[in-house]
Amino acid sequence: MDNPSEYNQSFTAMVRRHEKIIFSVCFFYATTDVGFDDLRQEVLISLFKAYRHFRKDSSESTWVYKVALNTCLFSLRRLTPKVRMLSFEEMPYIQFEDDSEHDIQNRLEWLYSSISRLKPIDKALVLMWLDELSYDEIAENMGIPRNTVASRLHRIKEKLSTK
Repeated sequence: MDNPSEYNQSFTAMVRRHEKIIFSVCFFYATTDVGFDDLRQEVLISLFKAYRHFRKDSSESTWVYKVALNTCLFSLRRLTPKVRMLSFEEMPYIQFEDDSEHDIQNRLEWLYSSISRLKPIDKALVLMWLDELSYDEIAENMGIPRNTVASRLHRIKEKLSTK
């Protein structure tokens, strides 16, 4: 694509096809120090710069995940002063009594809060799992063995379910 207009059109179409991935990754990595809009802008810039070099060795969605995750992780390291991670043992225990709408909202808030406290790699695994990617797809995106994905997700789910 030597024509800048064609490149821009192709890039815009690719972003539209994968806007859910971009939104999800940025949403899960956004913090009070590094906001959602800042991360999304960083991801879009990274995608724009790298799009002409996409070799189609993997699926387009896998490539978008990799660029978005790497950009968010890099941006957090670069833009966040110091992030203190909490262990599961430090998180409060919440007892849910019934399934009223208010309780469901509280559960979801707790879940997202718990996910936001995970290590960046674990957060990425959970994010892709919540997006219903297979363990094989997650492994390919993260560049780690499938069995590592399975065992890490199992440990994360166990810890979350005991809380």
